[in-house]
Amino acid sequence: MIVFLGGSYAHFPKKVIVSIYMNFEINILIVEDLLTTRLFLRRTLKKLGYFNVVLAEDGRAALEELKRKSFDLIISDWHMPNMDGLDLFKELTKDPKLRDIPFLLITAEKEREKVVEAVAAGIKEYIVKPVKPESLGNKIKEVVFGGA
Repeated sequence: MIVFLGGSYAHFPKKVIVSIYMNFEINILIVEDLLTTRLFLRRTLKKLGYFNVVLAEDGRAALEELKRKSFDLIISDWHMPNMDGLDLFKELTKDPKLRDIPFLLITAEKEREKVVEAVAAGIKEYIVKPVKPESLGNKIKEVVFGGA
């Protein structure tokens, strides 16, 4: 955090002030098959102060990204072609290097049976679509920073 000693920071554009105070240095992997949703999530995360964001279009692409780089959080859609979010989560739990990465499942599923299926697989955190920026920000703080 930057502290201004004397003077005012009122002359700085709002964007600069936000980025000064809200730059969370964590690496986030977004896994989503719909391009518009991937871009919406990345834009939302940047507004929340998360700038280190990598995009993957499905679970298989996410596994390739995880070979290249380490991540502090994975945000994944449930329903995708090739490998869905639940199958991606199951693959991660098999790998000792990846199993402890916080995983946030985004889903349109509201049916109790589907939620039970996800919880039974080990999913601890999920958000139901449509994703609201404030809810996403709060959930990330809870999952990654322990509610900080």
